[in-house]
Amino acid sequence: MQIFDCDAAFGRGTTPLPRELETADDLLAEMEHCGIEQALVWHRDARERSFAQGNARLDALKGHPHLHRSCTIMPHTAREDFTEQELFEYIQTEDIRAVRAFPATHCYLLDPISCGELLGLLTAYRVPLFVSLSEFHDQWQGVYNLMRNFPHLTLVLTETGCWGQDRYFRPLIRGFPRFFLSTNRFETAGQLKSLVDDLGPERLMFGSGLPFNNPGGYIMMLERADISDEAKQAIAFGNLANMLGEVAW
Repeated sequence: MQIFDCDAAFGRGTTPLPRELETADDLLAEMEHCGIEQALVWHRDARERSFAQGNARLDALKGHPHLHRSCTIMPHTAREDFTEQELFEYIQTEDIRAVRAFPATHCYLLDPISCGELLGLLTAYRVPLFVSLSEFHDQWQGVYNLMRNFPHLTLVLTETGCWGQDRYFRPLIRGFPRFFLSTNRFETAGQLKSLVDDLGPERLMFGSGLPFNNPGGYIMMLERADISDEAKQAIAFGNLANMLGEVAW
């Protein structure tokens, strides 16, 4: 089973982890050890220090064809860095095909008032936005509000929690064709099979949460799930690869 990890990070953060992945080579070595072929990657500085500094440090991934950059976005409300148009010019020039947001950590809301132009551009160009559930100020209510306001936005929600959150996210899958889930923190027995049997595998993609999580459990969960090999491969690799290929530059 080929694996394309949608949620991996590198760099030394403000709080040391038991196993730091400081460099691209460190990350690649860990991926090889775990059997992960490719990864969509962000730098820890983007969340924990400065989003601009973290984005700049993604240059270390150039020349590593199995590591794909995902930059961190920020609204221009405080006039801190790029305007929304300048940010998109940078993303296009660098051919970066996914972005991340940390609104709770960075003190803003993913709503039309703060981020309307930015979210509109993401929607128009089909650029996927990755956000952890914990980064929404109102948790699931914030996710629902975002999808109501931007129903065609490509949103990948990560880290939905170790207990089943299906009653929250199944309506979103049914109601919004561009809503997706990462499997990191999918830890409830039988959850993956139940979701695939009901709604198919197309809205799921493998995420490890490296270096904050150990990928082994999530890989084993997918390998041993009572679903078809085709569904496993779609979740492990195909869905993310297809999504990145749909970006409309």
